[in-house]
Formats: sequence, C-alpha cells, structure tokens
Amino acid sequence: MRRPQAALFDTLAAGEQLYVYPPESLKKLNALVAEKGRTLDIGCGDGTIAAALEAPLVIGFDVSHRCARLGVARGVPSLVADATEALPFAAGTFDTVYCVDVLHHLEGKWAPLLLEVKRVLRESGRLVVVEPDARNPFVRITQAPGSPLRVAPYNNEPAIDPGDLLPLLEELGYECSCAPIHIAGEQVVRSVFPIWQRIAKAPFVLALAFVYRNRPNKFAIVARKNESE
Repeated sequence: MRRPQAALFDTLAAGEQLYVYPPESLKKLNALVAEKGRTLDIGCGDGTIAAALEAPLVIGFDVSHRCARLGVARGVPSLVADATEALPFAAGTFDTVYCVDVLHHLEGKWAPLLLEVKRVLRESGRLVVVEPDARNPFVRITQAPGSPLRVAPYNNEPAIDPGDLLPLLEELGYECSCAPIHIAGEQVVRSVFPIWQRIAKAPFVLALAFVYRNRPNKFAIVARKNESE
C-alpha cells in the first residue's frame, strides 16, 4: 500500500517542477560536502537538487512515481522506493547520501532509515541531513499539525529540532556536525489548501515571515559513518 505522501507528491509534481530553488540555495546544498563520490539523494523530488550536486554519480529515489520520472527527465537516474523500507542498494554502495527535507515526512520514525543509510554508506561515508528547523518560530508554527497557520501540504509533518535528532545519530554510530542554514525554495503547485484558506492565512503568514526573516529556516547535519561501528 502506498503511503499518502506518494499520491500527494504525484499531484504536487503534476507539472514540470515540484519546487523552484534559487541558485544560491543549490550552491549551499552542494557545498555541504566537497568531495562527494558516489552519491544517493533520498526523496529526490523532481531531481533539481540532485542535478545541482557536483559528483561523479548521483542516483535519486522518491516515493512518488511522478517525481522519479521528472528526476530522470533532468538527467538524474531515479527510481521509485520508500524511505520507510529497506533501501534497494547493496552495502557500501555510496560515499555520500543526501537527505533533504525527508525526515519530517516520517512522523518521527527516523531510526530505520538512518540504519539503512549507514548500511549503504562505505566506511567514513557521509550523510547530509537538511530539515526545517523547529527552533525558528515561523517554521515551527507554519508546519505544526493543527496549526491554523500551517502551510505544510501534509497534516502530520512538524519541523524538527536538531537536538532531538543528533542524539539518535550519535547512538547509531555517526560523528556529527550541525549548523544553521537558510535554503529558499518555492512550491510550484500551491493549491493544496482551498483558496479561501490561503487568502485568510496570508497576512499572518507574511507577518511572521517578516518578523523572523533573518533567522535560518533549516539546519544542516553532516554525519560521518564511524569506521569502528
């Protein structure tokens, strides 16, 4: 049975793009790891981020069939797979794994995916996690389940506090660094909410965005697989 997010993102990616990222944001994501080697992009969406990564090989996968097709159209080998299940790759296949805006879709059940990533990484390989930062009030309020100002398209995808994620990564044998980052991106299809809701929310959302405009909206963790594990 497909997860609800699969059908949702098939709809959101109905056109030729899922999100639009400014070049400077793509450069920031690319710069998180200098020498990437063989790279996997988990939850690759339409392939925009994967296509911007400077690596000899980038493979993507997504739970959405439509997203995987768009990734292929952008020149990124992409397949359909579910991040909540065993990854369809052999152990030690990748030097780097990118996981951008994926964990908040998993309803707090992060450990199975992080263990699978560890399995498919080579020794000393690196996992890059980028997520909406719950420490930013604008991000927290606009993603909170049940919030009247929620703009997240799915109803149970709260932003993440890195303080909740880092201990788990360290327990699983990753050596981590964490830093705030600002990544701009615009969802192309914006019709998830009825038009009257979007109009009613807009003044409050814009006001919050202005107040917290100078605070990073995401955090970036670079986690190295510990050779001794």
